[in-house]
Amino acid sequence: MLFKELLKEAADGDEQALGTLYRIYQPLITKMSMLNDEFDEDLHQEQMICFWRCVKKFYKDFSDSCHETE
Repeated sequence: MLFKELLKEAADGDEQALGTLYRIYQPLITKMSMLNDEFDEDLHQEQMICFWRCVKKFYKDFSDSCHETE
């Protein structure tokens, strides 16, 4: 599946597609959830909320920019 299709499905609420994206970005999300070299659960939760918002926003912005060039 192409990344664009995966992103669209995740943005549309497909939990499997969102899970696939999460697995791709999980190392980065975990790394960004470290505070003083320790995993911070609250920070991880905030990272997950941000991740979900970014998936939705990125797809919308990506789709809008594709329509502008057509």
